[in-house]
Amino acid sequence: MALLLMSALLISISYFTFRFESILLIGQFVALFALYLLLAFQKKDFSLKEIITFGILFRFLLLILTPNLSEDVYRFLWDGKLWWEGIDAYAFLPSEIAKKNILNPELFAQLNSPNYFSIYPPLNQLIFATGGIFEDTTLGIITIRLFIILAEIGTLILLPKVLLKNGKDSKLSLFYAFNPLVILELSGNLHFEAFVIFFLLWTIYEFEKRRTNKSAIAIGLAISFKLVPLILLASFFKKLDLKQYIKFILLACLVAVISFLPFIFSDALEGISTSTSLYFMNFEFNASLYYLIREIGFVVKGYNIIGTAGPLMGILAFAGMVIFNILASSKMKLPERMLWTYMIYFLFATTVHPWYVLPILLLGILCDYKFPVFWTLTVFFTYWGYTQTAYQEHLAIVAVEYISLTVFIVFEVVKRIKNNRQLYA
Repeated sequence: MALLLMSALLISISYFTFRFESILLIGQFVALFALYLLLAFQKKDFSLKEIITFGILFRFLLLILTPNLSEDVYRFLWDGKLWWEGIDAYAFLPSEIAKKNILNPELFAQLNSPNYFSIYPPLNQLIFATGGIFEDTTLGIITIRLFIILAEIGTLILLPKVLLKNGKDSKLSLFYAFNPLVILELSGNLHFEAFVIFFLLWTIYEFEKRRTNKSAIAIGLAISFKLVPLILLASFFKKLDLKQYIKFILLACLVAVISFLPFIFSDALEGISTSTSLYFMNFEFNASLYYLIREIGFVVKGYNIIGTAGPLMGILAFAGMVIFNILASSKMKLPERMLWTYMIYFLFATTVHPWYVLPILLLGILCDYKFPVFWTLTVFFTYWGYTQTAYQEHLAIVAVEYISLTVFIVFEVVKRIKNNRQLYA
């Protein structure tokens, strides 16, 4: 019954609910999450095969969905169609292309960033181009979704193996397989964290098998889909001797660099550098520490200091991640080092969209932390504030999200420290 109700709610929230219907949207998500927790605590009643099967079926329920919480897919298709027109998708702003009436104006009207250069890496663009083959937008969306679901299937199959390798119950994979935020944001709204998660899991799997070269290739591929996993290279410090560590980093970076070689034959670098600079100096959403710094800036300077605070937060995040991985015990397992490295990154980030936190969920499952599960609930509340034409962020919601998350983290860390002391007393 719970599985049927969850399926019905997934269909309702995805196909029949608009993003601006905040009460209905949040209400359905809370109900979905309650069913998810109910099923998670009954995981002993499921076989591993059933967990994987139902996890895949939940994702295929959204196969023909036009994403209702994000417009990013329209940029994916826009870029993909430009390649088929023989136009470098990195070289021109969509607003420039629109003036020439090369692509469907209806597709342009759906874009949420018409005045920003594309920043999506070449491997992503290859998938976009595959979806861009079709004139029909729905067929293009389904094509991209099939790639996302394929990555998710890989994660669902590999996760139990990694759990068993770490001496954990393979059925803990249910916490990922049935998680509503994972299903809605990846298979539903087509965010490419699906590939990051799969390749990070493969990285950990190969590393624990002592196949460091394959592990380096895997994290190189994760970086190829999204640059953020680059920060996780610091997590391997002390897990390898210095010579192995340098070799690992070089191989991972080589894989990433090879994937970015198409940039050499396009005008990508200038556009990406421009858009990346704008990202760090203009974009702000669901931040934690940065919002406190911003408020101080308003008091002291009288204006939004993101232009200086954004890059500074990036520098502080980098320093924090390096220092943590230098000081962390070599006995700390790789998934936990990755988890806290990610958390330091998010602490200083100016933008934290709900789908950004999904790799945290995977890592939390692997190292017995429950706060990432909690975060996948509270971060969804940031959707509150959308209207049919705009978005107004509610800082009270953000404050509750991060205060409650901090309390949960402190509780879990203190509990773990006490348990370790009793274990070795």
